Amino acid sequence: LINLIFSGFLSFNSGCIQGKMDAAKEVLSDFRKQQEKKKKKIESLRGLSGIKLGEGKIDTTIQNRILKRLQRFQVSMNTPDGYANRIDSLLASKKTFRKNYETIVLPFLDSLQKSIGGYANRLKLYIMVEDGLDIAKYELFDLAAFFGPGKYEIPEEKSALAIKSFSPIIDSVIKFADKYNVPGTASLVILGFADGTGFSNSGPLFETLTGHIGRKDVTKEELNQKLSELRARELIKQLTIAFIQKKPSFAAMEKILVEYIGQGKGETYPLPTIRDYTVDDSRRRIVLCYWVVLPD
Repeated sequence: LINLIFSGFLSFNSGCIQGKMDAAKEVLSDFRKQQEKKKKKIESLRGLSGIKLGEGKIDTTIQNRILKRLQRFQVSMNTPDGYANRIDSLLASKKTFRKNYETIVLPFLDSLQKSIGGYANRLKLYIMVEDGLDIAKYELFDLAAFFGPGKYEIPEEKSALAIKSFSPIIDSVIKFADKYNVPGTASLVILGFADGTGFSNSGPLFETLTGHIGRKDVTKEELNQKLSELRARELIKQLTIAFIQKKPSFAAMEKILVEYIGQGKGETYPLPTIRDYTVDDSRRRIVLCYWVVLPD
């Protein structure tokens, strides 16, 4: 009789463990299907960022910000993947599974179920990145609107014009950030360009630019590079002022870090879609402004 009772207990216990193993396998299956969806979405967003860069809708700085954020999404998947692999290895042996069920399997399964339950929130962040890429574009400004010939500082009488010119960009950033209302970073990029004409090696502009460069034996390319940098830096100041003025209308302001990036591109051709630039082309004397708001 004792042998029959003991045999029955073992059979019941074995069946109980098998049920727990089957339940764990089901959680693993759901988790891995979801992880595969995440990975495909991240790869799709990487590809889309490359397409937008090729179209000139984003610049390399914006793309780098996007790729870094996607990499963070990818890395966040590593820990739960490790939990799943550990549970999978324990499932190879009923004895090992039973021995580690309370200390390892249950806590790891709880983490995986939380990951499954949080998929909707994660998907919202992916959609935010995709939405940003879908609407990505540049705003083009003629340098003559802000600067006089050979100038890199905006005169006081044109400061209000510069701020007004940037207002639509700021409005777009605010509208996008408020739409998702999640912690993140708004990156605003201003790229300054110059044509390929040369400089007189005398006069105040030459002295100023070579002073910034730190030597007199400079090429026209170096001079144009420095001039474009100074102009981009000046416009970043105006963009910052414009953003500060708009703060009261920014509902998500406390959740968003704003970074301003000004870069001089010198004689680099501004747009990949234009293939007939000339040396003194007015289409090269421009500023391009890009922006993106990415979730943390």
